[in-house]
Amino acid sequence: MRDTVKQRATVVCQLGRRILLVSREGTRWSLPGGKPEAGEDLRETALRELMEETRLRAMDMRYLFGFTGIHTCHHVFVATLADGDQPMPSNEITRCTWAKATEVGALPVSTSTKGIVEVLTMASNGASRLPIDYDQAVDIGAHVSR
Repeated sequence: MRDTVKQRATVVCQLGRRILLVSREGTRWSLPGGKPEAGEDLRETALRELMEETRLRAMDMRYLFGFTGIHTCHHVFVATLADGDQPMPSNEITRCTWAKATEVGALPVSTSTKGIVEVLTMASNGASRLPIDYDQAVDIGAHVSR
């Protein structure tokens, strides 16, 4: 029997060339985010999870692309933050850090986080164009090996 693929809103926050990573006690780094609550759309989930995990209130939340990991379909959003906003670990999150996008792959990160950041890095280098909304969404069917 095959497991059902979990749905997750995943949030990318950028500060220059750095990306915000979060971690629970004793776990690998990952991008902020989580699963939707009943009746909640994925954009609302992204806004709520970012606030709950980091106390950051996004001024805007824009859909980028879908990324299918081993067990989870990540609906990746990019958050626009106010200048000077800094994350503060909250709820289950115990650590927040800004990491250079080019160095994320060398950190102890989740497999999906590594894959999502690789897609973002390729896009920023002009290797691909990312969709700007749901209507133009593509599913990056990447199954990154562990």
